[in-house]
Amino acid sequence: MKHFKKLMAMLFMLAVVCGCVAATSVEAQAATKKTTYVMDQKNKVYAQSKIRVGVNSRVYGYSTLIYLGKSGDYVASVKTSSPALVAKVTYKSAYSGRSGYTSVMMDDGKTEKFVSSYGIAFFTEKKGTYTATVTIKNAKKKTVCTKKIKVYAEDYGYPVQYVKYGKEYAGSLLTTKKSGKISVKLNPGFKLVKIEVGKYEDKKYADYSPEPIFKKIKNNAKITLATSTAYDENYNAYNIGTEWESVYGNRVDYMFPITIIRITYKDTKLGIVQTTDYDIFLKK
Repeated sequence: MKHFKKLMAMLFMLAVVCGCVAATSVEAQAATKKTTYVMDQKNKVYAQSKIRVGVNSRVYGYSTLIYLGKSGDYVASVKTSSPALVAKVTYKSAYSGRSGYTSVMMDDGKTEKFVSSYGIAFFTEKKGTYTATVTIKNAKKKTVCTKKIKVYAEDYGYPVQYVKYGKEYAGSLLTTKKSGKISVKLNPGFKLVKIEVGKYEDKKYADYSPEPIFKKIKNNAKITLATSTAYDENYNAYNIGTEWESVYGNRVDYMFPITIIRITYKDTKLGIVQTTDYDIFLKK
């Protein structure tokens, strides 16, 4: 247990340095709809009711996942409302081993167990609104249920058109400018909810890993970047069957100070609120 927690803390640090924390994430608000997934408790099926796809977007993997909770059930077919939208089952995972299932967190924070999942990819060259019908059958090849997914195909595959720090585009930006204006522009169909600036030099801890403290700013506001690269990382080590017995102190000293620009936006068609992060590194 001790080594596991130390490893998780180290992996988090590596993710921050590599900019992996800039991946799109879901805003943790219990009262906010964060995904379009709907749970069918009767048939134990968890599927999205609507999604977005980019026109001429080459999908490596899948566009959506269907989770199945009953053994023997499978995705038998996927049909679309128009020949312009092509659908294909490109991924299947049947969970085995000791547990034989995977746990998925719902919007309300609760978890459900599923024995398999299927990935479906969509492709179209034409803008429009389509409907995909997914048929699910059991081991006896009897139809269990069908799920309809509304598919919005648009030119804009990403919510954020750009984030600028001064005249430079943020992302994993390395800059020598200690202060500058943050400008955010979203693509059509997305509404800006808030912009936040996070700095690791403000110490805050969750479990065993440090987290930045975020402060809300207005669009086109001027900010000052983080200037500190070093701080102490402290966390407790626990041995099974004993009390919390020791505290580890690690000195973290990044190559560059890190400032995180967090964008929270609402998808006006899907009706969900999500976030995405952009990193700015100050080169001293």
